[in-house]
Amino acid sequence: MAEQPTRGHAVRRNGTLQSCEPCRKSKLRCDHARPICGRCIAKKITARCFYHPAPMTKGVVSNRTSPIRASRGLTSQSKSNPTLPMESTRLGANLEPTPEVPGYLGATSFSAVLTEHRHDLPFEINSSTVAGNSGRSFDPDRLKAGLELLKLIYDFPIYGTLIRKLYSRRAIVVVPTTIIETTIESIRNTFDSLDLSSDLEAQFQALVYQISQNTFRPLTTHGSMTFHEYCASFTGRNLRWEAIAIILSVSGISMMSTSDNDPNLVQAAPGSEARERLRAQIVEASSICLSLCDQTSSVNELLGFAQYNDVMLKTQHYGDQSFHAWRRLGDLSATIYAAGFHQESPQTDDCPFFLRQLRRICFASAFYADKAIATFVGRPPFINYRYCTLTPPLDLNEDVLEAGDESLTLAISNLNMEGWNSQRTSYRVSILRLRFLFSVFRDQALEIALGTCDDWDLVQKSNQIIEKARATLEAAPKFIRYDVQGKDEDEELYASSFPSLHVYLDYLYTMFILQRVLVKRTDTGQEALIDTSREVLSIIIRIGSECDASMDLNRHYSWIILYYGVPSASILTLELLHQSQGIGSHSVALPRAEIIRNLSVFLSCLSWIPRPTHGNYQACKEAEKKLSHILDQIIDPRPIQRDVFDDVTSGLDSFLDWYNPSNWDFKTDYLPATDSFTLSNN
Repeated sequence: MAEQPTRGHAVRRNGTLQSCEPCRKSKLRCDHARPICGRCIAKKITARCFYHPAPMTKGVVSNRTSPIRASRGLTSQSKSNPTLPMESTRLGANLEPTPEVPGYLGATSFSAVLTEHRHDLPFEINSSTVAGNSGRSFDPDRLKAGLELLKLIYDFPIYGTLIRKLYSRRAIVVVPTTIIETTIESIRNTFDSLDLSSDLEAQFQALVYQISQNTFRPLTTHGSMTFHEYCASFTGRNLRWEAIAIILSVSGISMMSTSDNDPNLVQAAPGSEARERLRAQIVEASSICLSLCDQTSSVNELLGFAQYNDVMLKTQHYGDQSFHAWRRLGDLSATIYAAGFHQESPQTDDCPFFLRQLRRICFASAFYADKAIATFVGRPPFINYRYCTLTPPLDLNEDVLEAGDESLTLAISNLNMEGWNSQRTSYRVSILRLRFLFSVFRDQALEIALGTCDDWDLVQKSNQIIEKARATLEAAPKFIRYDVQGKDEDEELYASSFPSLHVYLDYLYTMFILQRVLVKRTDTGQEALIDTSREVLSIIIRIGSECDASMDLNRHYSWIILYYGVPSASILTLELLHQSQGIGSHSVALPRAEIIRNLSVFLSCLSWIPRPTHGNYQACKEAEKKLSHILDQIIDPRPIQRDVFDDVTSGLDSFLDWYNPSNWDFKTDYLPATDSFTLSNN
C-alpha cells in the first residue's frame, strides 16, 4: 500500500527527506528546512518555497469539468451541486453575484429622511441591500495570494497549539474562545478532507474560490439565531477569509510572546533565524488575508476582530510607531464606522443578544487600540468619543452569553447598576470593559493635550476628567483593580493581576497626560505629576522582575517601557537635575535615593529587554542613551546654564516630545559628554 504524505518533515519511500518544490524541480539538493529552505532564501525565492504533500501526483488535464473528490469540509459538494467546474477556479474567474450592502448610514445620509419617516409611508423600505453587479472578477493576483496563504497554513500545523497557549495565559484577548475553537476545527477538517491522491493544486484553487465566494456574501443574522448557528455561518462550508485572518493574527500574537525554547515552536522552526522568518511570514500572511477581504460588499464584526488583532500584531513586529500599524488602525476605524458599531441601534429585533454583546466588545477593543496608538505617536485619534454612544459590554461570562437560556437571564438580573457581575469573578470581558471606560477619559485627555482649545477653563476641564476617572476606578469591582489586589506580595496573585496592571497603567497615564498639560500651561500641579511618575516607574520595574519564565514578554514589555516608562522616568530625571543644580524653586521634596535606584533599574531594563529584531529596539536603545547621560550628570554634576529650564518638564522638550515618541530627536547630541552639560531649548 502506498505511503500517505504528512504535514511534518515528510520521508520519501527511499528514506530521504522530502525536498521543497523549487529544489525538486530544479534537481538541486535541498536542506529540508521548514517553513522555507536555505537555498530558496539564498536565491531570494521564498515566496515560491513550499513542500507539496504529493509532489509526484499529476492532475488530469482536460477541457471538461471535473469533480473534486473529498469526503467532507469545503471541498465536499451538496447534492444540488455535485460538481465544481474547474473553469470556476481558473485565474480571473467570476464570482457569483452578491448584493451590495451600504453599511451604516447616519442622520445626514442621502436616505436619512425617508428612513426616519418609514412608518409614514404606505410601503416598506428595504434599505439593507441594493442591486450589485452581475458578477465580480476574481483577479489572478488575489487567487495566487489565496493559494499561497492556504499552503502556508497547511504547512503550519501548530497554529492551534499557539492560540490555545495564548488563551490559557492571563492575556487580554477579545475573540471568544468558542469562535476560535470552531474556526480552528473547521480549518483542520478542511485540510484533512483533501484527497492527497488527486490534484492538490486544483483542490486548493477550489478552496480559494469557495472561501472568496463565502466572503463576498454578507453575514446574515436574525433575532432567534443561536450562537452555534452564528458560528456555522462562517465555518465549515461557509468558511470566510475574515475567520482565517483572525486565526492568523491571533497565532502571530501568541508566537510573539512564546519563548524561543518552546518545544512546539522549535519543532516548527528549529533555528532562531527560522523562527524569526516564521514570525515575519505570519505577519505578512495576516496582511494578505485581510487584503482578500478588501473587495467584499459588506463589513462585519469578524472583520473588526481580525483587523484589531492585526493592529496588535503589527505593533509588536514593526514597532508601535510604525506606519504599518497606523494604516491598519485606520482600516479598523473605517470598519467600525461603516458597520455602525459606534452607535447603538434602536432596531435590534434582527440581532440576537449575544451578537450585540460581541459588537460592543469589537467596538470597545477598537476604541482602546485607537487611543493607545494615538497617544504613543501623538496624533489625533481616528474614533472620536463625541460621535459614539459609548455603551460598554456587559460583564457576562462567555459560556452564559453563548447559552442564551435562563442562565443568561439570571446573570443579567444579577448585574449591579454599573453593569458589573456580582460573582466576584474576573471574566475576560471584565478587563475589556474597564479598559474601554478608561479609554473614554483618555480620548478626552488627548482632546486637551493635542487639540487647540482655549486655556481659560483648562484647569476645570482637566480636574473634571481626573475626578470622573477616579470615580470610575472606585466603582469597579475590587477583584479587577490592581491598586487593590495587584500589590499583593504573593507572586502567584501578582501574576494573575497582569491584565489589571495594564489597565491601571492606562488609568495612571491619563492622569499623567492631564497633569503634564497643567504643569506646562498653568505652572501648577508639579507635585501630582511627580507622584504619578514615581508610581508608574515603580510598577514598571516590578513587571520586569516578575515576568513569567515560560513567556517571552520582551516585545510587549518594550512597549510598556516606551509608552509609560520613558515619560515618567524623564520627568523624574529632570526634576532631580533641577534640584541637584539648584535651578529654580523646588516645592516638591524628592526621595533622591529611591528615585536614583529606580532609574538605574529602569535603564537596565531598557538595555536588555528589547532585541535587535524587535520593532521597538531602536527607540529603546536611544532612550537609554539619553536618559543614562542625564542620570550621569545628576550623579556626577557638572556646570549647567541656569536659564535653560522654564518649568519642571520643559527642559526635555527639545529631544523628547511627550505625546509623540516617534518624533524624538535622538540624532542630535544635546547632552555633550565632555566640558559642559547643556540642554538645548529651541
